[in-house]
Amino acid sequence: MEQSEYVLAIDSGGAGVRAMVFNRAGSIVVREYQTTPAAHPEEGATEYDPMELWRAVLSVTHRVLTRHGKAVCAQSIKAIGITNQRASFCLWERATGRPLTPVISWQDVRAASTTDIMNRNPRWRLLKAGATFVRALTRDPMMTATSMLSFTTDHASCRLKWVLDRDPLLKAMCDRGEVMFGTLDTWYIYKLTGGARHVTDPSNASSTSLYDPFGLKWNKLFFGLFGIPLEIFPEVIESNGDFGTTDPSLFDGQAIPIRASIGDQMAALFGHCCFEAGDVKISQGSGAFVDMNVGPKGKVSHRGLFPLVGWVVGGKPAYMLEGYVATAGTLIDWLGQGLGLSDTPAVLNEFAAQCSDTEGVVFLPTPTGIRFPYFNPRVKGSIIGLSLSTHRRHVARAVLEGIALRMLDIVRGMEVDTGIPIRSIRSDGGVSRSDILLQCLADFAKLPVYRAPEADMTATGTAYLAGLAVGFWEDFTELKSLAKGYDTFTPTMSEEKRNQKFDLWHRAVRSILAIYPPERAAAGKGRRAAKRAT
Repeated sequence: MEQSEYVLAIDSGGAGVRAMVFNRAGSIVVREYQTTPAAHPEEGATEYDPMELWRAVLSVTHRVLTRHGKAVCAQSIKAIGITNQRASFCLWERATGRPLTPVISWQDVRAASTTDIMNRNPRWRLLKAGATFVRALTRDPMMTATSMLSFTTDHASCRLKWVLDRDPLLKAMCDRGEVMFGTLDTWYIYKLTGGARHVTDPSNASSTSLYDPFGLKWNKLFFGLFGIPLEIFPEVIESNGDFGTTDPSLFDGQAIPIRASIGDQMAALFGHCCFEAGDVKISQGSGAFVDMNVGPKGKVSHRGLFPLVGWVVGGKPAYMLEGYVATAGTLIDWLGQGLGLSDTPAVLNEFAAQCSDTEGVVFLPTPTGIRFPYFNPRVKGSIIGLSLSTHRRHVARAVLEGIALRMLDIVRGMEVDTGIPIRSIRSDGGVSRSDILLQCLADFAKLPVYRAPEADMTATGTAYLAGLAVGFWEDFTELKSLAKGYDTFTPTMSEEKRNQKFDLWHRAVRSILAIYPPERAAAGKGRRAAKRAT
C-alpha cells in the first residue's frame, strides 16, 4: 500500500506552539499544542526562554509524528513550514548555539526610553527631513515611508539597541561577529538544521524595521544609525525557499525539507488565498489584525500605515498594509472578568441576539488608545448613550458593533489611501465565532464577509507555502480550490440605518478624541483624521 504524504506546519504564537499536519485536500489530519507562557521579570518585560520554546517545538512535532498511527510519520512528511509571532528575537553564540538573551517579545516595552532617544537623534531627524524633501519632489514610496516613520517599541531595532546598550560585553561580542541574531523563525530553523542554516524570509525581516521592503535587502543606513553590526543578521531568502533540512537525529533519521518561513499575519493572509490586490482578511484574537494585499508594488498610507512584505514566491513579492485594533478578545475577557457581562464571544453573541438594535448605545473599544487613522494612545474606552431602559443586551450588541466599526475604520482607510477597491473580507480567529459581529461588519462595510472553517489560518498559509515549494500543490489556482467550508455573511442593513449608525459612531469618536486630546506631536494628525471621519 502506498504511503500517504503530508505537509507539516509549525506555528509559534504568543501563548503556545502548535504543530499541524495537512493532507492534499488542505485538511488538518493531526494537530498538537503546547503552552509556552511568557515571563514578566520586571515592569514592561515580556520574555520567553529560547530553549523552552525550542523544546516545545520538538515536543509538538514528535507528538504529531508518533502518536497518531503509522500513516503520519517522519517518512510521510514532504515539507515543513514555520510561522511565528513577528519581531520577537533572541541572540545566541555563533560558536556554540548557546542563547545569550531571552526571546524579547514584540510586546516588551522596556525600550521606550531608547525609542525616544532614537526619535530625537539628530542624524535621524536630518534623514527624515531629507526624505520629506525628496518625497515632495518624487513621491517615491521609500522616501514617503522614511519621512513618516517614528520608531516604537514594536520595532526589533529599538529593543535590540536597548539590549546591547545595557550589556557592553554582549555588544563587543556582536562587533566581533561572535553572535547570531534571529527572529523566532530563524532560531527554530537554526536548531532544526543542527546549526547549519542562519536564514529568514522577507516577511519576518520587514517586521524588524531594519529591512528595506522596497529593495528587499537589509537597510545598511539603519544599521549604522542604530550602531548594530549587519554581520549578526541572517540571510534573507524567499518565503518558500530552501531553508535546509532537519538534522536526521531529530526525526527518525529523516532529513525533512524546511520549505517555508513566514510571519503570522502574512501566513493567515496567504491561508485565506488573498493573492490579489484588494484582498483583505481580519484575524480576530486578543486583538484584531486587518491585513490588505496591495499587490506587487509597496504602497504607503499617507496616514501612517507602512508597507510590509507579505511574501516573496517565485521572485515575485506581494506587499500588504496592516492595521490593528488592540483590544478584541481581551476586551471580551475584561467584560466577563471585570464587569460580569460575558466571558466568551459565544456568550456575548447570545446576549446581543436578544435585541436587534443598541437603542442608541455606542461602545468605543479603545481602552488602550486608538490607532489608525486617529492615532491617539491617550484615548480610553467609553460607553455613550445609556438610559434607564438600557439592558445588558444593548451593551452586548454595542460592544460587537463597536469592534466592527473600528475594523471598518481601518478597512475604509486602507481603501481610500491606496485607491484599491475592496470586494470582500475574510475572517478568522476566536472572536470571529460571533455571528452578530460578522453580520455587523458585513452590514457596515456593504461587503460580503467570509468566515473560515478553521479558527486560526496561520498554519494553513504556512502549509500552503511549503507545499507549493515541493510540488505538493501545483499553484495558486489549486490552493484556491482548497478554500472550502466558509460561512458567508451578506449585507442586509438599510442605507438609512447604516448612515444613522455611521453618524452616531463618528460623533462618538470625535467626542472621545476631544476628551483625551493627543500629545502635541500627533495632534495635527489626529485632528485631520477626526475631521475626515465626518
